[in-house]
Amino acid sequence: MALFRKPLPLTALLAAALAGAIPGRLRAADQEPLQLTQDTQDVINEEVRPESEAKQWDKVLVSLDKILAKVPADSYDACVMYLLRFQAHLNLPKPDFQAGLEDLDRRLAIDDQHHYLNKKDLQETLVPISKLAYQEGATTKDPKAQKAYYDKALTAMDRWLKGVDMTTLTQDDIQLAASLYFTVGQGIEINGEQKTDMAMMEKALKWIDMGLRAAATPRDVFYQLKISALFQLNRLQEGYELLELRLHDKPENKGYWQQLAFTYLQLASNASEKLHDDKLAYSYNVRAIITLERAQKLGFLNSPKDNMNLVTLYFTVGQYERACQLLDTGLRNGAIEPSRQNWELLAYSYQQQHQDLRAVQTLEDAAKAFPESGQLEYQIAQVYNGMDREKDALEHIKICVAKGGTEKPQVAWLFYAYLAYDLKQYDDATKAAQEAAKYPEAAKDAAKMLDAIKASQQDINNRPGAAAQGR
Repeated sequence: MALFRKPLPLTALLAAALAGAIPGRLRAADQEPLQLTQDTQDVINEEVRPESEAKQWDKVLVSLDKILAKVPADSYDACVMYLLRFQAHLNLPKPDFQAGLEDLDRRLAIDDQHHYLNKKDLQETLVPISKLAYQEGATTKDPKAQKAYYDKALTAMDRWLKGVDMTTLTQDDIQLAASLYFTVGQGIEINGEQKTDMAMMEKALKWIDMGLRAAATPRDVFYQLKISALFQLNRLQEGYELLELRLHDKPENKGYWQQLAFTYLQLASNASEKLHDDKLAYSYNVRAIITLERAQKLGFLNSPKDNMNLVTLYFTVGQYERACQLLDTGLRNGAIEPSRQNWELLAYSYQQQHQDLRAVQTLEDAAKAFPESGQLEYQIAQVYNGMDREKDALEHIKICVAKGGTEKPQVAWLFYAYLAYDLKQYDDATKAAQEAAKYPEAAKDAAKMLDAIKASQQDINNRPGAAAQGR
């Protein structure tokens, strides 16, 4: 978040310094205005001015340090040099914001001791301190350093605002204050967690509202901040109402559509889990569906993830036929990620609607997309078995084990043994049961199956005429 994007006019400051007009507090009527010493003016004129005009900022800093080494540390000259030094640091090809902030801190410390600066110049020192500290705090990853920077930014901001005429504030001023209070109000992330400072967020909201009233056409950033602040304060209904108003004016804003859909989902979750109000949760889920579909008509929120979210919402509100329709179409045209899990969900959904043949067709299409998956063949076998089409089930369980079986191979082998046994194909049943017995988890069930097969075979052999048939 770069708050200082343009080179700063150091040349103008140098001209003011040489004219004795660098920011300084007029003393009592019987005293002369504060001015730089002659030695300091000579160095500025002979070295600093030419170097700054040539944009040799490293040399400017060396020359300013030469002056600082000679003048008293708490002198008026030092106070002015730190301002010039701050400007030079920000004009470097790679601006040194940290060093610039330190320069302003030293300048302010000198003035706090001797009160060299007039009100206007003091204010113009406090503002960049607040900006730079805020900027550095937003970029550091160290929570302790971040807190220190934000504290410095807040101190300078509060001190500046105490001395400012509120009617003179620009939109930039208001935005700085609103953004700083909002950022600090969000809390510092520590170990992946952030705790909202509710009081600070309320303070931010006041400044945000001030920004919304500051112009006939407020900056969009104030609306964005207000929406986010309302959510941080858990004022979700106000948040979605404002979002709806903003989308009426700016339907092309993708971010607003994302926020609105997320808000309705969060409200639905709160209604269900905290309020235990299924009717209210249903209404918010429906609003989320409508929001997604409105956005998609405008070309937004149509990623595979968004499309899958829409399918999930239709399942949630009990519109299974519509959910299946969207999921089926999306899997086939790429609008939804054609993962195995999504194909399985579609097949399962058709089963829940008693559309077993469509479930089989879906799984067979999935098997074409994932030809090495034995799990899909196992599920096809399961569906056929539920339809009392055991021969078809046996055919697919054979394909399943040929592909390596399921995630738990013993389960497929036991199912194979069961199907073959039921169809009186005892040799296949025996082979399958013996394979299942190799897995400790299935050993007991496999042994029972082998006993059942053996008993059935003996029963056949003991029937009258069996021996003759055997001869």
